[in-house]
Amino acid sequence: MKSQPNRMEKALEALKTAPKCQAHARTTGQPCKNASMPNGRCRMHGGKSTGRPITDGQRSKIAIEDRKTIKTILQTLKGFN
Repeated sequence: MKSQPNRMEKALEALKTAPKCQAHARTTGQPCKNASMPNGRCRMHGGKSTGRPITDGQRSKIAIEDRKTIKTILQTLKGFN
């Protein structure tokens, strides 16, 4: 007597029937085998994008601008004494 499929088997079956990513490999031309997101691509081929990361130089530039702003504010406050 065969038992009911467990959750892992159900999940594997859902992955088999899920729509696949529409990206293709450059070298082989084979389609990506990952499950796609609503936009038609998997997470590695254009799924969720959080934008370009801030690089160290950009952080330094922002920090320098912040320090200049704070310095000018402090100088104006000292002038009010």
